[in-house]
Amino acid sequence: MHVSSREQWHKEQVVTMLYSNAVGAIIGSVSNITLVSVVLATIYPTLGLLSWFILGQALNIVRFYFYRLFLSNNTHFQTNIWLQIHRVLTFLSGCLYGALAMFFFSSEHPLYQMLVMLLSGGMGAAAVGTHSVDSTTFKLFLFSAVTPLIIRLLFEDTEVHYVLSAMLCLLLLVMLNAAKQTQKIMIDNIYMSQSLRYRATHDGLVDLLNREEFRKEFDASKASLQPSSNTMTSIIFIDLDNFKILNDTYGHQAGDDALIEIGQIIRTSIRKSDIAARFGGDEFMILIQSTCLEDATTIAEKILKKIDNFQKTIKETNTTLGASIGIGYSKLQDISYGQLLQKADQACYKAKNSGKGQICYKELKL
Repeated sequence: MHVSSREQWHKEQVVTMLYSNAVGAIIGSVSNITLVSVVLATIYPTLGLLSWFILGQALNIVRFYFYRLFLSNNTHFQTNIWLQIHRVLTFLSGCLYGALAMFFFSSEHPLYQMLVMLLSGGMGAAAVGTHSVDSTTFKLFLFSAVTPLIIRLLFEDTEVHYVLSAMLCLLLLVMLNAAKQTQKIMIDNIYMSQSLRYRATHDGLVDLLNREEFRKEFDASKASLQPSSNTMTSIIFIDLDNFKILNDTYGHQAGDDALIEIGQIIRTSIRKSDIAARFGGDEFMILIQSTCLEDATTIAEKILKKIDNFQKTIKETNTTLGASIGIGYSKLQDISYGQLLQKADQACYKAKNSGKGQICYKELKL
């Protein structure tokens, strides 16, 4: 995977995890804001507390809206935009708890002080599990929620509050360290899951899809077509010529090197919408959906030309590596993977028997 695409993929996984954790954080926020407002209303029956409550629940509604929007269509915004939206909303949520500590911390009621401290400090600790996959998001929430509480404790100007403030500072450092370790575990799990999925769906040697995953992609692509679509579906079947001679004469390493290069040739010859796989051995296949057969032909010709150029660079061998290509195609909507693959295989067999290094066609009709 290219460095830039790997970084982009990493960011997409982080954003997905952040939004997947959002609903739990929102439910917790709704409950905490409601409960603390009801309790504090006994000593702060003011418009200020009511405003804090309304702002808090309005913020939760906005957070839930973006959560639902992300679930329904996460391509509505670019990944960076989704990340920034989540960071801003998380920061505002932290500020909400920070405001609670600054303006509703009763000097006369120790039990209510305890309630505010537990809420602000506890939400910071809870954020380790929901936000730490992105260190910026976590820090925005943690510092905006807990720092005002530390400052407010200092304003009480008593030894007990000084000690509590120092303890919260220590807790802050502990939570930062815990978040760092949790982030590492989460990221490692993301990459481990991706690695396992990749191994299950790709051929490890040539870095293309395997046969089973190709079939699934074929079924998915056909299911997504509109009934009135004029799309032509084609399977390009590629069978290397003289590969067995190369492999038997010069060893498996030479054969593997050639297969790796063929995989690279295929990747650089197809379009982003096309799907390529290794069928097995020295056979490959490509799924193409377009409005005309010429698109599949152009790709097949490009692959043949690149393979020809590649075999000329294998100076240490006397084997002429080439490829025979069969294209099975159809404009029918209700066709199966097996039916079209059979046509592509028959076309490839015809190309082999016609002198190799050729492209032949077979149409799937009613």
